[in-house]
Amino acid sequence: MKSAISCAVFWMSAILCMGAAHAAPTYDVTVIGGAGSTANGINSSGQVVGQLTSSGNLHAFFFDGATLNDIGAGVAGDSVALAVNDSGTVVGNAYATGFPLQSFVYTGGALTALPENIFSARGINNAGAIVGAAQFPDGSGQFVPHAFIYAGGVVTDLGLLPGNDGEGSYGYGINNAGAAVGAVEVGGAPNRPTDPFLYSGGVMQNLGNIGGVFSAAWAINDANQVVGSIGGPYLNDGNLYPDKAFKWDAGVLQTLGEFIPNGNSVAYDINNGGQIVGNAQTAGGIRAFLYAGAGMVELDSLIDPAAGWTITAASGINDMQQIAATACNLAGCYAVRLDLAPVPEPGQVAMLGLGLLALCLRRGRGRYDPWVNKARRPMVLPDTSKTPSPV
Repeated sequence: MKSAISCAVFWMSAILCMGAAHAAPTYDVTVIGGAGSTANGINSSGQVVGQLTSSGNLHAFFFDGATLNDIGAGVAGDSVALAVNDSGTVVGNAYATGFPLQSFVYTGGALTALPENIFSARGINNAGAIVGAAQFPDGSGQFVPHAFIYAGGVVTDLGLLPGNDGEGSYGYGINNAGAAVGAVEVGGAPNRPTDPFLYSGGVMQNLGNIGGVFSAAWAINDANQVVGSIGGPYLNDGNLYPDKAFKWDAGVLQTLGEFIPNGNSVAYDINNGGQIVGNAQTAGGIRAFLYAGAGMVELDSLIDPAAGWTITAASGINDMQQIAATACNLAGCYAVRLDLAPVPEPGQVAMLGLGLLALCLRRGRGRYDPWVNKARRPMVLPDTSKTPSPV
């Protein structure tokens, strides 16, 4: 009977540990692109956009959930896709040797150029409104880069903050209500420092500064919560103005933490549940993180270590908690989608526990031993000599 009790205690403890282990999300890795690809954005159904390598060139891609579409094959120069809305409409940019050529929209298998003054298309909402940066005349015969919203065939200049020496602004994200975020210059040459901005209701608002030089807001959700990176105060330690991932909500700006003292971090996206993804410096290099309100967590800790992946970048998260990311293994780095691993229902865990308890009790009474009439089976060890297949 003592052995039965010990058995029961052991298995019930294991069941409890199983439940505790599933308290934090765990992810499976779905490979999307080949070696050298990166993922840049994701929509509510898990469609992903990014950049792949093709014959030595960089091409924008759209993963529709089943097929990887090379949408940069018909674009002059290199290209990159940066955002996709819930209808599968993609925005991105073409460039040559780092110089912008043309921004585009891809939908229904067709690629359409945006107005020629637009040189950077960065975000798109479900109504099809696009945010980015374009060239606008400054009144003196020169052109300056300003953040814009393009909707209904009209390019709207979002302008600058009043009362500063800056000349440029850049749009990075837009929500479904049409509120946009980005970076705006708050000083002139030579450094041209920037602060994060929120543009809503025709008004540009500075979201704050904590003493650094270069800050930007990268994304906004439908609750007007904003994330990005904010430059920290000067440090005379080689990392002069460390970037800190931040969240801004209803006028309150908070930094999200750090993995190493004064390490850089940036938050790239936030879903409607307030979960945030981005990248941060760690003792082992740059790693992707998930923030769900209780501190940054390395995404590496939320995947099976036996799979051999290191998650080096996370750029988007949807309301199903799927994450657009870039992961590396011994064979290279790949655009991936992180999908929540199935979690046993509480009822399933309880039934498993009751079944194991019954087994222990029957064994304790000497009435059942499943191995008593069976030959001992050889133990089969896993083959650890093979590198996980990237595709």
